[in-house]
Amino acid sequence: MKSIRSRAVIAVLGAVLANLVVLAVALVAVGAGGFDPFAVPPVAIASAVGAVGGVAVYVAFRRLFGDAADGRFVIVAVVVTALSFVTLVQAATFEGATTGRLAFLGAMHVVAAAVVVVALVGRRHSE
Repeated sequence: MKSIRSRAVIAVLGAVLANLVVLAVALVAVGAGGFDPFAVPPVAIASAVGAVGGVAVYVAFRRLFGDAADGRFVIVAVVVTALSFVTLVQAATFEGATTGRLAFLGAMHVVAAAVVVVALVGRRHSE
């Protein structure tokens, strides 16, 4: 099993890279249209910050709950990801916001969360 440090690096870098791929697809599919969130810096920064937050919660859960941490972390990750869609309400007010662009933005939330969860707990059963 990889150390928590290496899984954390994979989680953060994976979330950033995966969302940059989603951004590239979004730019081809719906274009940027002056929509500020559709640029590399905000996508990379938001993905990294979210992933670091996820790693911090996971580390805290491992210390608090031991082997029960993984299941609890997955539940919290799903809830936090669902709650993150509230930010799309504000994003809808940005210049260039369209349903398609907002859908891709929401997909980025799910992609980042999925990468972080898989990187941190996805192979725990093989220990």
